[in-house]
Amino acid sequence: MFETGDYEGLPDLDVFDVEYWSLEQAKLGRGAEKPLARQVAVVTGGAGALGSAIAAKLLEAGAHVALLDLDEAALAATSERLAQRHGAASIEGIAADVTDEASLARAFAEVCRRFGGVDLAVANAGIARSAPLADLSLADWRRVQEVNSTGVFLTVREAARLMRLQATGGNIVVVSSKNVFAPGAEFAAYSASKAAAAQLGKVAALELAADGIRVNMVNPDAIFGTAENPSGLWREVGPDRARARGMAPEELPDFYRQRSLLKVPLTGEHVGNAVVFFASNQTPTTGAALPVDGGVPDAFPR
Repeated sequence: MFETGDYEGLPDLDVFDVEYWSLEQAKLGRGAEKPLARQVAVVTGGAGALGSAIAAKLLEAGAHVALLDLDEAALAATSERLAQRHGAASIEGIAADVTDEASLARAFAEVCRRFGGVDLAVANAGIARSAPLADLSLADWRRVQEVNSTGVFLTVREAARLMRLQATGGNIVVVSSKNVFAPGAEFAAYSASKAAAAQLGKVAALELAADGIRVNMVNPDAIFGTAENPSGLWREVGPDRARARGMAPEELPDFYRQRSLLKVPLTGEHVGNAVVFFASNQTPTTGAALPVDGGVPDAFPR
């Protein structure tokens, strides 16, 4: 036989706690802060397939992002596309040449004027040329070194100077390459320049740790971009890389996918996730290289 009792409602304060307060918090948007909220990021080569994908991930993580690029038309289009998705207040496109120290200094100064400072610098701008060593022109060699090595040096130097003045620490991420550990035939200029960039990153990690500035590298394999924003680098070197491997250019994406252990297509978003990981200080790490290549055994760090 069941026993029943009289109904007794909750006290008003308990009702408030159970119903009203949580709803008010939901309306106010009180929740976990995004990992890069209130941070300002600079991404060089920001209008390209990889740079724009990195920027999108940074924006999703709550950062304000300045895109630096030499191609003003592509910069405007990319900035507009990202602004439509993430809000115009969070994105700024600034024309800059990473091989020109005055141009880069002006760009960083404009970022500070627009957003108040820089917490993260992503040295991503890069180009490639493909040719056997015996046929590689000095002009092509020099141009690749200028962008991929000198451009990284100037970006890291400008970021380091500014972050030291700010005295609030920071992060620098160098987008290096799988080719640092596993270079490719007929890809000497690119492979050598990326190895130089990675070494610069390691030296910067040694020098800047005392200032609370972490410097890390991300080593992706081929990123072909999307239909919306295909990779200009691979549009330029793809035919030569395909010829060097004895295949048609349209076979390259599947070739790179199949040669990895995980056999997955790589995207710029994967690289962006790696940048967010480093920038959010989830581990006490500096001077590290994180492969984003699906698992290429020859490129295992050692």
